[in-house]
Amino acid sequence: MTIATVARERDLSRLDELPVEFIDELPGATDDTETATTRNGLGDSFDRVQSGIQGWLRHWEPLRLPAFTAVRDVMPDGDRGRSALQSAPAQPDGAVRLTASLYDPPNREGEPLAWSRNWASLAVLPPARESGRLFYRFRVASRLVLDGQASLSLVSTSVNFGVVADAATASPFEVTGFATPIARPLMGVQCRPDQDASATQTFEGSIAVRQGETPAMAFVIGTDVLFENGWVRVHEGSSTWIGPTEPGASGTIEFRYVPGAMLRLLGRLDEPHVA
Repeated sequence: MTIATVARERDLSRLDELPVEFIDELPGATDDTETATTRNGLGDSFDRVQSGIQGWLRHWEPLRLPAFTAVRDVMPDGDRGRSALQSAPAQPDGAVRLTASLYDPPNREGEPLAWSRNWASLAVLPPARESGRLFYRFRVASRLVLDGQASLSLVSTSVNFGVVADAATASPFEVTGFATPIARPLMGVQCRPDQDASATQTFEGSIAVRQGETPAMAFVIGTDVLFENGWVRVHEGSSTWIGPTEPGASGTIEFRYVPGAMLRLLGRLDEPHVA
């Protein structure tokens, strides 16, 4: 046994002894207690750290979506097809609004009449200050206020979504899988008298980013109508929109950057190139 080991065991044995001589010298209740109550030898409490972490976890940055722009319009031949399905002027509120008045005579021959329209919006985020991950979340919702009587009348809505880590090197419209909608809020709704259908879905995701990269997100809203033999009206109030996950005004999505150091601390870092 070495000298250091002996000394260490001797010091540890002293921990079992109560320091009676110090306890006997503690001040009494009548002594000055101001010094004892103001001393800072206990250090800061954990409350401030805990509240800071909880506040950070709850905080998401809002990002305003630019107004949607019409990008695709498929319709039956002739003026009737061009004028039947209308959309209100786009506003920067994340919404696309529709109205329609359709009529197909019973004696018309041929395939069912079909309309398909799309609107797109591109949102560019602030540059990442540190390498890590971009987390995002948003809500997709649709409402169709319909009326009609036809042998075939189906209305569907859809949303396509793409995200890239850096808009300078890639386009969110060209990411793998962008052509497949992430959501079809309302699928094949029939135009029956006084039909009012609505649906909503929430989406969350993330992507690895490097310091200085500027992520971008692309949204495409679509509406499809398949109609034959009868009449159909799509009334005001029919729309599809993008908004935050919590109920409220549309037109914004939510995002947050999480540094790689925080991800490593949480054991959630799975991209080896993230510093």
